[in-house]
Amino acid sequence: MKMQYYFLFLLGISSTVLAQSPTGGSVYFSPSLQLFSFQKLNQSFSQAGFEAVPVSSGFGVGGFGQLNRWRLGGEGTYFSGSKSNAVTSTEAEGGWGYFYGGYVVGSRWRLIPALGVGWGGISVNAIQLATASFPEFLTTAPNTSRVSLGDVFLHTSLALERTLGKHYYLSAKATYNLGLSGSQAWSANGLVNSVSDPFRGFQASLVFGFILNAN
Repeated sequence: MKMQYYFLFLLGISSTVLAQSPTGGSVYFSPSLQLFSFQKLNQSFSQAGFEAVPVSSGFGVGGFGQLNRWRLGGEGTYFSGSKSNAVTSTEAEGGWGYFYGGYVVGSRWRLIPALGVGWGGISVNAIQLATASFPEFLTTAPNTSRVSLGDVFLHTSLALERTLGKHYYLSAKATYNLGLSGSQAWSANGLVNSVSDPFRGFQASLVFGFILNAN
């Protein structure tokens, strides 16, 4: 399943959850930054003259239902980024989505720790920036190497949230997603010898939310 379709699936499930909440819920959108630390892949890239996997910008949507101080919801994020030098470019693209449960501490200012589970993946392109005519480009060896990695992960987050009005709120959220399989080999078509990195990453987000069924 492509990341975009998984992203939309999570949004649909989240909307169902919040619609069934007896005390209300929320839909929200969230710009973010993703930071991955793929040690072995980055080491291989460095030895070959490529930049490390870049910090990626993302955009997510989500929703939750709330009963008293308990929240249950879901969120999906698509992200991409690139970094270049004089002769190579490293590009990253992917997404992750998760379901979570959280507990609200406070009233106008709220602190929300949350825990959940999800799935995500990332594809990284290592591109040689060589010039060639179109016939040469088609007949020579490919100048792009694409590897992918994905995993089921444990989601943890901590958000600081403040109401802006009866129907709106803003929050800053720090998220850490940790792959549950421990380590994964990077995959690609025809690849017979690979390196392995844990699928894990940090995400920093701003959340702009709309409160439903507000009293």
